[in-house]
Amino acid sequence: MSQSLSVFQKEQPIARQSLSEIVAKRILEMVTSRALKPGDQLPPERELAELLNVSRPSVREAIRGLSILGVVTTRQGGGAYISRLDGDALLGPIRFFLALEDMNIRELYDARSLIEGDVARRAASTMTDEQLEALGALLDQQTEILDDPKAFRIADLKFHEAIWIGCGNAFLKRIGESLNSLGLEFRRRASENPEVLKQSGKDHRKLYEALRARDPSAAARAAEEHMQNVYRSTVAQDMKGGEV
Repeated sequence: MSQSLSVFQKEQPIARQSLSEIVAKRILEMVTSRALKPGDQLPPERELAELLNVSRPSVREAIRGLSILGVVTTRQGGGAYISRLDGDALLGPIRFFLALEDMNIRELYDARSLIEGDVARRAASTMTDEQLEALGALLDQQTEILDDPKAFRIADLKFHEAIWIGCGNAFLKRIGESLNSLGLEFRRRASENPEVLKQSGKDHRKLYEALRARDPSAAARAAEEHMQNVYRSTVAQDMKGGEV
């Protein structure tokens, strides 16, 4: 058994709720405790799923989130590795992620509203005609999958990702990705509701029209309103409780 694999002990089954978040936290805890060090390779996806007693998609989503935070780097055909960063450069995003459970969800979406609003304001001026055309195509796809929450979540990410890229600022893109990743588990239950998906579709259409009109102020307002709607529906669904 490899050294990196030996730090993972056989686990009891993890509760179904927030599986990918729990997997990510367990990996992060191993990094903060130095059981995993910068440059260490993670076990293959299949083995990690068996050791943590979760599905491979849950492991894949957790690693993707950690990759967005800069904690894990992936190589095509070569597995996933703990980033070769030292000190605060590595532990900063880890502490932020681990502290999420202590954060007020309102504050998370307040931050998203600020970032997404500024991203949209910039994107209204910087997105090319080709990028806007591609964004419109993504929006059309969304209208056809309102009855498929999983497919809609994928399309939703692609929609926002296109705007993050279109804003022309790599740092804002990274922040937008990170905040979106942090909110995924909070959002998952709400995104199973068809009415919530319809509202998101309407919000996206309004944002797209503002971007296409090259109206920075309208684009910022549309993005901020979208985040407010996302926050309200997330909290409303969370108060109902229940399984994901």
